[in-house]
Formats: sequence, C-alpha cells, structure tokens
Amino acid sequence: MKISHIFPLGFVISSLALFAACGDDSSSSASDESSSSVASFRSSSSLSTRADIDYKDTLKLGDTVRVYIELFDGDSSKMDESEIYIDSAASSIPLYLGEFSKGSRVKVYAYTSDIDEDRIRIKNEFGDYMPALTAVPKNESGKDSIYGNYLAASLGSDTSGTFKDSNQFVIFSDNHYYLEIGGAFNNESSLRLKVTVDTAYYKYTGDEESISMKMSDTLRGIIDIDNSPEEISIEFSATEGYSINLKTTGKNIVQYKLTSNDSLLGKFASNIDTMLVTKDSIRWNLKVSAESFSNFLTGPYAFFEATTKARELEQGEYFSKPDSIPYPGEAYLRTRPKDDPNKAIYKYNLRQEQFVWIGDYKKGDSVLVKHWIANYSDDGFTSPVTYEILDKNQKVQGTISSTYGGAFVVKGDMPEGPYYLHYLRLNSDPLDQVYDSLRYVLQLYTMVQQPGLLKTLEFYNSETDNTYNKTTLSAGDTIRFSSIEFMMEPVKETGWKIIGSDITWFVPCESLAFMNNSSNYKVESCDSEQEISSDYLVTQDAGIGETATLIAQSVADPAKRDTLKISIIAKAN
Repeated sequence: MKISHIFPLGFVISSLALFAACGDDSSSSASDESSSSVASFRSSSSLSTRADIDYKDTLKLGDTVRVYIELFDGDSSKMDESEIYIDSAASSIPLYLGEFSKGSRVKVYAYTSDIDEDRIRIKNEFGDYMPALTAVPKNESGKDSIYGNYLAASLGSDTSGTFKDSNQFVIFSDNHYYLEIGGAFNNESSLRLKVTVDTAYYKYTGDEESISMKMSDTLRGIIDIDNSPEEISIEFSATEGYSINLKTTGKNIVQYKLTSNDSLLGKFASNIDTMLVTKDSIRWNLKVSAESFSNFLTGPYAFFEATTKARELEQGEYFSKPDSIPYPGEAYLRTRPKDDPNKAIYKYNLRQEQFVWIGDYKKGDSVLVKHWIANYSDDGFTSPVTYEILDKNQKVQGTISSTYGGAFVVKGDMPEGPYYLHYLRLNSDPLDQVYDSLRYVLQLYTMVQQPGLLKTLEFYNSETDNTYNKTTLSAGDTIRFSSIEFMMEPVKETGWKIIGSDITWFVPCESLAFMNNSSNYKVESCDSEQEISSDYLVTQDAGIGETATLIAQSVADPAKRDTLKISIIAKAN
C-alpha cells in the first residue's frame, strides 16, 4: 500500500473504486508565479447537456495534488483508499478542473514518476484540446525544444515545494474543462500536480479585427498565426489634459503601427514604450501584425500585451493650461514632480513639453525669449528639441535657438494679444552629477526681455532721494552690486504691472586696470567692454587719480543702460 502524506479524498467511479490524495501547496514556489483565480463550475452530473465523462477526481485549483496510480486486478478487497485505480488498458486519466470562460489562461505544473511517454493536456467536454503556449523540451536538459500541444512533466518523484517544469494553455471557448493525463501506467506510477487559472486573461482571442481599450488599461491578446487577420486594430483615446503612456510587449509580432486620426505616427519592429499627449480629444489606433507563417519550433501562436496608463497633465504641459511668467527680466522656474524610475509615471526621459505665457503684446513690440532646463540632458544631437512662438490661435509665429534664445517682433500680419513659448524635447536622459534630491526632477527656466520697455534707468540714492551719475571711491574699496539702487520708469504703454529689477554689469576694457576682482579680467582679452559675472568689484591702486566707468544694463530691457563715473583717490592714512 502507498500512503499519502496529504489528507485523503476518495470516491467511487463507475464499476471501479477510484481514489486520489490531494495535497497542501504551502511549500510550492509555483504559487508565486501566477495569481490563481478559482473558476466557478458545477459538478458533472448537474447538467443534462454535459458530456458523460468518467472523471477520476476533481482538482482544486491552486492546491498541490499527489496522485498514486494502481492497476485494478479485479479484486476489490485489495483496493486502497489512497490510490487511484485504473484498468490495465487505460491510456489516460481525466481529472475535472471546472467551467472556464473564453480567454482564460491555465497553468499546469507537474512531476511524474514511472509513467512512460507521459503527456498532460487540457481538454473540454466537446473533445477539443486546448493549445499549449510554449514549446516542449525534447530531452531532460530542456534543450532542443519543439512545439507540442501538451506538457511533458519533469521526471521523478520530487517532493520538494518547487516545480521544475510547467506549461500554459489558453481557453478559446466557454466550456467545462479537464486535465487529461496520458501515458503508459503501472503499479508504481505517481505524479504531483498543481493547476492555476487566470480567468479571462486574454481579452483578444482572434474573433475580430478590432478591439478597444480604456485610457488606463491592459489588453492581452493571442493570435492564431495561420488564421488571423493581417492587422489587429486596438483603439484607445484620451481627452485634453491627459497623457497616455503606451507600452507593448509581444512574441512572434513583426510590427506595431501607431496612428492618430488616420495620420501615421510611426512603425515599430520592436516593442513600444512611449508617451502620447493630446491637444484636443483624440483617438489613437495601434495596429498589431503577427508573423505570416507559424513553425514547428515556436508553435502556431503569437502574443501581445498593450498597456495604457493615463496621467493628468501638470500645469504648463498643455496649451489650455499654460505656465505664466510673472514679469520680464527675471528667470521663471517651473519644477515638475520627481519621476520615480521604477514607476516611470512622468517619463521626462522620453518627452518634455511646456507651454508658457510670455506676455500680451501689440504691433511693433520686440521680445527676446530664452529657455533652458536643469537636471536632464540638453544635448541637441541626442535629444532633439523644438522651440516655437505661438499666438493665441496656436499658430507658429517664430522659433528660437535652444542655445541663445531668440527674438520676435509683432508684425502687421500678426495678431495682438497673448503669446506663448512652446518647448518640446525628446529622449533626454537624467543627469548623474546632480544632488540626489534633484535627480529625476525636471526644472524648466524661461526668461523674457523687452527692448523699449523702460523709459528711464538711473543710479539712485534713496537717502537723498536723488539720482546720480558720479561718485568718488578710495583705492581698495569694494563695490557691492547688491547695495546699488536704481530708479526705473516704464513706458506708459506697457501691460506689465511688475518689471524685474535684475541688472547686468559691464566695465569698459580701459577701466579694468582701475577696477577688477578675483577673476582678474585681462585688458588683452577684452573686446570693447567686459561683462562682470561676479557680484563685486574692487578699486585698484593703479586707478588713483583716474576715472573708471561702470555700466548698468537692465535685464528686463537690455536696450536701457546707465553709466556711473567713479573717481578713484588714495586711501586716507
């Protein structure tokens, strides 16, 4: 007698007493490989339309089952409740699984011992075998695999919790299904089994040429290569204010083709991982093409999985909700949320886009625009970029350089009113040499300058409430730019309520000998005047008795300057 170490389950079938032992799968690692959903089913006797099949037992999905087999010798007094008895001529054992819906995926794990030429298959009560999804090893090493519509189980009576081999089967019609264990049996035959089911795992099973999916969805499909349409069309859509992350994987797929409103966006021989952004409500169409012919190695099926993940766009990522600069003359910073590389929600490495309101302008206005980014690559060769100036109708009225910025003038054929900067960059990798807190954080800077914006720019003394253009300093004195005040008056026609107060500083070349700093600017390398990048200057001994010139230029209005004459004297003892 063979004794099962798992609780017994026995019953009598037909004229033979047949028994099985069902096991605990708590030690089986196979349960981690697939989520099990137990399909609802009725007993084989509950429906008059059911096939009359002599089931030897009903397997409980997700449980590990130990089956011992004994050939019936005609003496029922010797029968053991822990074993399944079969006729000596039997070549298969049917074990009922349940009633499964179309598109379900069944995983079978098995070890067999003393069963020659074993083949494990899934069959419905109409007599149809369900297709296996992967090739079957021709030898124990698992090499030289060839497609076969069954599972060749691992050999041996391994009692550990780990199953070595498994195969998957797909359900193409709603029906009752059972496990058919085929082979040559003897009194030493046994096997260990586990069956799990993912109900309706494949949404597409080949019945139609088109199918739809939601903004955030996962659609899996199986294609009969020799009996499939030339293309399978998957439709999905989004409304303005959302982006769609689209990702595909597949096997025996030769091409993905992505279209939008009948316009071709691209053809892909490999899998897709991209982000799609709407301007208005829009529909996309993903067309999937499988191999033209099946082969005996890979089997007759192709597989694909398309995943869409919708994300509500941040302010500035679409035209209807742009970022806005508060005033000209200072850099406006927009910091986007940190992108988790494990979740890849924002995908700044694939696509960066920003719309920025840069002001309301009238005919004849001249505007300078600059834009730059931080923490991501701005290499124009590896990450192509586009900068466009848009009017209120989203019509492109000009472009600017990614390196130097650019200017545009509101000409006679251009509308008055709001204007926008549109920035778009693709394939920009995150930089490594940044603080951890800023890694995967996209920062975007925009600056607007408007020549002619200021009527006056003058050095100003708030204590005396006077403007001035001359002063006297001693050699060795430090001029701190942050302590210098200005009187600024805008032109009456400007629509800006605030104007940036930032100043760019210049020194004529001949004055560098009289005023300098730790940068030690050289007269020899100076061309007309030197821009001062630091925030201070120091008067020099060489300047005693001389007059140096300091030039202040408005950042908001680079056409407006004021000049300060500095007389340098010896320091008093």
